[in-house]
Amino acid sequence: MEYQALYRAFRPQSFKDVVGQGHVTKTLKNAITRNKESHAYLFSGPRGTGKTSIAKIFAKALNCQFGAEGEPCNECDVCLSITDGSANDVIEIDAASNNGVDEIRSLREKVKYAPSLTRYKVYIIDEVHMLTTGAFNALLKTLEEPPEHAIFILATTEPHKIPATIISRTQRFDFKAIENNEIVERLKFVADSESIQYDEGAIEYIARTAEGGMRDALSIMDQVIAYSNDTITLDDVVMITGGIKQESLNEWLKLIEHQDSRAAFIKYHEFIDEGKDPTRLIHELVYYIRDIILMKHSNEIDESVAFFNVEDKVLYEMIDVLNDAMVMMRFSVNTSVHLEVVIVKLIEVLSKRSNVVEAPEVDLTHIEQKLNELERRLEHAQFSPQPNNGRRTEAKRPGGKGYSVSQIEKVLDKANKEDIVKLKDGWPQVYQYVEEKNFHALRSLIKDSEPVAASDTHVLIKFDSDVHSELINTDDKKKKELEAIIPTIIGKEVQVVGVPQSSWQQVRADYIKERKSEKTQPASNEKKPSDVAKELFDSSIVETRE
Repeated sequence: MEYQALYRAFRPQSFKDVVGQGHVTKTLKNAITRNKESHAYLFSGPRGTGKTSIAKIFAKALNCQFGAEGEPCNECDVCLSITDGSANDVIEIDAASNNGVDEIRSLREKVKYAPSLTRYKVYIIDEVHMLTTGAFNALLKTLEEPPEHAIFILATTEPHKIPATIISRTQRFDFKAIENNEIVERLKFVADSESIQYDEGAIEYIARTAEGGMRDALSIMDQVIAYSNDTITLDDVVMITGGIKQESLNEWLKLIEHQDSRAAFIKYHEFIDEGKDPTRLIHELVYYIRDIILMKHSNEIDESVAFFNVEDKVLYEMIDVLNDAMVMMRFSVNTSVHLEVVIVKLIEVLSKRSNVVEAPEVDLTHIEQKLNELERRLEHAQFSPQPNNGRRTEAKRPGGKGYSVSQIEKVLDKANKEDIVKLKDGWPQVYQYVEEKNFHALRSLIKDSEPVAASDTHVLIKFDSDVHSELINTDDKKKKELEAIIPTIIGKEVQVVGVPQSSWQQVRADYIKERKSEKTQPASNEKKPSDVAKELFDSSIVETRE
């Protein structure tokens, strides 16, 4: 018999052989035992975690006549035919290559025929997210009302690409990445079954490199066995995976910790010359810093490792740098350059920490005393009457920043009808000009604004938002940008003053009231009629009446 790859030779054939998906296998076994099978299932999760394997086991368990407690016997004709792929009633479809409407229509025509040898006709559609929109629509009605003898199992690594209408008609099982210790135990079982010698460290390294995928772990192990002549050592695993040993990694990161960029670059290029994979190296860096954080928080003191004396927040920042680099490297041709940049960024993060000088402790007692005294004075001033001299103070919002009443009065004092009519008519052109020039910040600022007064030197703009009014009064850059556009409308260079909608009516009313009172109030040097009469006539015969 020709050689079979380990992931095929040791593919689980019953639920008890499945590694790491107990929540799925238990549910499916109970459904079979209680005769509560659903007509459609969705298996989603990372690659190599057992989706298709469990689908086949489930198909066997459903149709096995001699199974017990939801497990297939794996000895009857039905189980053996499903295992070797010759069963006509268990149909596997690869949606990556059969993703069109015609293939799904053909499936719909055939699904109505009863199974020939088994109890159920089981359709396993792998990578179902690859189906086109038309194919999903064609499958929809069949999933909603399938024949009693048909069961659909949809498997995918990208469930977010499947329409919600399909998902809602299935029972969904989310497969999780397999734990490292579970992968280690399975790899040891495989090695013992194949009479292969191995190092504990090598098996653990393979499990960590597989990143939760059992199939990937078995494939790496298969490759190492072919390379190392039936003996699995850590050096061989590191060589095959393009990784790096812990001692070498620690030595390299010590150079980065000491901010010796030249030596760190030289060491890195030595790794590349040895055939190390940059993508694998950056994964190793993430795992290393993760281990340092766990070591520090579990009080496992080992001062010989790099970054042990680095603060946690700096380590978190370093992990962010590495994660960003991993995303970029996925879409890059020259991954080595990205890792060179990572070395510089990690040194920059460490240098920021070393440049921070802790401030010495200062006795602040006398400052607190002065603050308390100031608070007492402010409280006293708050309840004391203050002279106003007939003028209003600056109106302020609760936040403490507001508009200037004096600036508004300057505009209103010299406002004229001609300029405000021009500005109002041309204000849509101002907004259109800002939009065409892609002044995004200024566009959002003047979107809900309206000119309400204009003079030869100033323009008063009303804003719906108090914040926008405050910005135009305080942000010189935005103010100058707007002031540069307005002359194109009215032909005059003016200064912009902002007023919020919430305060404009009150400010306007106060201004009109104040001007009226000034007109009716007599001047201080103007004599009253009664005084004139007293000068002209004898004061004793003058009677003053209101």
